[in-house]
Amino acid sequence: MAETEQTNKYAVHESIREGKNLLVKHLIDENSKLLFLKDEDERTPLHWACSMSNLEIVEYLLKPRPGVKEYDIDELQDASEWTPIHITASVGSPSILDLLMNSTSETPDIDLTTGQGTTALHLAISKNHYDLVKKLIIDYKCSCRIKDKKGFTPLHRAASIGSQPIVKLLVEKGKVNVNAKDNEGWTSLHHALAEGHGDVGALLVHLGADPTIVNDEGNKPIQVSVDEKVARFFKQSIEGQTS
Repeated sequence: MAETEQTNKYAVHESIREGKNLLVKHLIDENSKLLFLKDEDERTPLHWACSMSNLEIVEYLLKPRPGVKEYDIDELQDASEWTPIHITASVGSPSILDLLMNSTSETPDIDLTTGQGTTALHLAISKNHYDLVKKLIIDYKCSCRIKDKKGFTPLHRAASIGSQPIVKLLVEKGKVNVNAKDNEGWTSLHHALAEGHGDVGALLVHLGADPTIVNDEGNKPIQVSVDEKVARFFKQSIEGQTS
């Protein structure tokens, strides 16, 4: 009985996850308070609509309703302090991001952080959503210098996943410190080589990264390379770029 009651209580959340758009609309029309109902993970229907990349339902939930208060996107935080914008960045939906940023009278804070200190930009980069990353930087002027709780900047993350396009975008448009260190003294160059991305390491040096900087253990980036092959490739690639 308890399980059935729990399921019924979060029927709108479940309906969104199952893609039952007509039922979602019916439930909301019958009881507008469901717009702000949080489930056991403190997620609202809007969180789930963003998670499912359901543009139709996101539009429906965001539309103005007489006598119903407007969403404050920044206050819609789940148990991990993720807002619908964080979820959208992780899922990678530029069209839903536009809706969230422009559908309320107060523009959401694009640099708001989660419980782990991550911004929407960190999350979009981690999933290699280039188009969304570009929109965050170019259209919404997000900060590209914020560090999460591990001290990772967006550039650290881009280097770790080996994305040359995102690395270039961050350096050329994001006004980043290419030699910024994380909490263990690692630069983006350290992370690139440790993850086996010698090509990204070479690009970083071309963009101004210093290959002689040591981390807290006294290791240069080439010394944390994932293997000798990567180290050799990197060394050959930057010959002539550094003295």
